[in-house]
Amino acid sequence: MSSWSVRPAAADDAAQIDTLLGARADRLEALDNRLRLARTRAARSSGLVAVDSTGTVRGHLRPALVELSDDDEMRSFAPVRAVSWGELAVNDTVALEALVDAAQVVEAADVALWPAVDDEAAPVFARFGLEPASAFALRPPGPLAPGRAAVVRPARPDDADAVTALHVDEVAFHEPHTPFVRVVPALEPAFRSRLERLWSGGDGAPVIHVLEVDGATAGMCESMVQAVRDEGGQLPVGRYGYLNSVSVSAGWRGQGFGRTLVSAVIDDLASHDVDGYTLWFALGNPVSSRVWPRLGFRPLWISYERRIT
Repeated sequence: MSSWSVRPAAADDAAQIDTLLGARADRLEALDNRLRLARTRAARSSGLVAVDSTGTVRGHLRPALVELSDDDEMRSFAPVRAVSWGELAVNDTVALEALVDAAQVVEAADVALWPAVDDEAAPVFARFGLEPASAFALRPPGPLAPGRAAVVRPARPDDADAVTALHVDEVAFHEPHTPFVRVVPALEPAFRSRLERLWSGGDGAPVIHVLEVDGATAGMCESMVQAVRDEGGQLPVGRYGYLNSVSVSAGWRGQGFGRTLVSAVIDDLASHDVDGYTLWFALGNPVSSRVWPRLGFRPLWISYERRIT
């Protein structure tokens, strides 16, 4: 390692960094044509480069320390304090080791978002203690055949308590299988705040569907339409229906009602001319990791995480 150095990226490194990012994009896009990866370093972004004894840039990483406040509902799903590994591109394992060592922060977790199609990624990340935690999945446009007959309708203000309880129960359902998912105090207030935006017609309000079976509230789905305007992100440019929370009451699970709920949501989102449907699911949950691929949601990205106790 004495012949290697890690330093902040400089303007003169741009061409070599772009070469690394372009090679990464070529390899991974050839494996999954749904991917559209960045081929140039983000403008004015800070980052680190690993340089060998000849002065050649052999790796690039843009680490960012993310700290969640006490009132952030993302504490239910993500580390409270973590270093996000952005724009990771290397052509040498020693360069990767040097960058990871330089980017780590005391008492902070590490998170790397990487294309799911790359079978080589998991053993490499595992060397640094990062394990696959969750998947960002994409379903192409098109209808989904429903399951068992049930009523699916838009939520009303008098549904607020029921749909909130279902949202919290869904997060609690993951806890035994995925310890990094947990109910936190901020979870319920954040959801109720989104409901208030919905009832008042505010900007950025979600769409809430309610599943009824035999006249009883049996499930709910929170969704929204998201626009992607720039290349090189998680998705190609377009409009996508994002399913943020899908919950079916315990007594109605495994009977096809969840499929009916998702089918109706997909049909409604299709009216917005979406290019596909997305969601996150926990890889450690044996139910979600089985159900979502069956409904056509194929993992596009994997979040690899090294948690701290």
